[in-house]
Amino acid sequence: MPVIITIDGPAAAGKSTIAKLLAQKLSFHYLDTGALYRAITLKAVQNKIRFSNKRSIAQLVSNSVIKFIYTCGEAIDSDYHQVHPAPNRRRIKTAKVQILLDGKDVSKKIRGPRLTAYVSKISSSPLVRKTMVKLQRKLVAGKNIVCEGRDMGSVVFPQAKIKFYLDASIKERAQRRYQESLLLFPRKHLTYNQILKEISIRDYRDTHRKIAPLVKPHNSFYIDTTNLEVSQVLKTMIKIVNDKLDKK
Repeated sequence: MPVIITIDGPAAAGKSTIAKLLAQKLSFHYLDTGALYRAITLKAVQNKIRFSNKRSIAQLVSNSVIKFIYTCGEAIDSDYHQVHPAPNRRRIKTAKVQILLDGKDVSKKIRGPRLTAYVSKISSSPLVRKTMVKLQRKLVAGKNIVCEGRDMGSVVFPQAKIKFYLDASIKERAQRRYQESLLLFPRKHLTYNQILKEISIRDYRDTHRKIAPLVKPHNSFYIDTTNLEVSQVLKTMIKIVNDKLDKK
């Protein structure tokens, strides 16, 4: 029977980084649900659809083809937010993931700082979320997979074999997102304080929305990544996974 592993948590808690590494280590598939919402948000912007028009956005979800493509490996630093690591600093090899929206690579576009502010306006819609859940379940059918997002273990895959909840202080999360912005958009990045404010707003919306609010899923393993390196978090999770799967 296929194994589903979920990783939930707030923005910039390290979910995407860890999910890719964990999937690679286990030879599992990988699903970044945040990227799904970002891709749909991008398409809504490109098609000039008002965010208040939830029915049209839900229709976009149904009519869109989104794929995750693994490409050549890339090295990431063992520190979550080390943009320019020293030559002798420890590096971790991970798969690079391309996000294709209707056949076009939007991997970088969906990470744009301006787009980020719009995502919660779409993801808070019950109709959009309901449509997106159907898509997510369809994408993972029959696969051993690591799924990361904000309601994976609580709503989308409550039957998941193993559930994790990654967290970190809001200042640490803002610093990580700021460093990511510097790397991806060196000339158009937001300031640290702007990002801190955005994450604070996003946290409130995610935890207070009526439909699928951000919560720690039942029976999930809680990991605070604030003072941990990527390799430490990965090691902890691998041990938990191995222990759980050995008990099958």
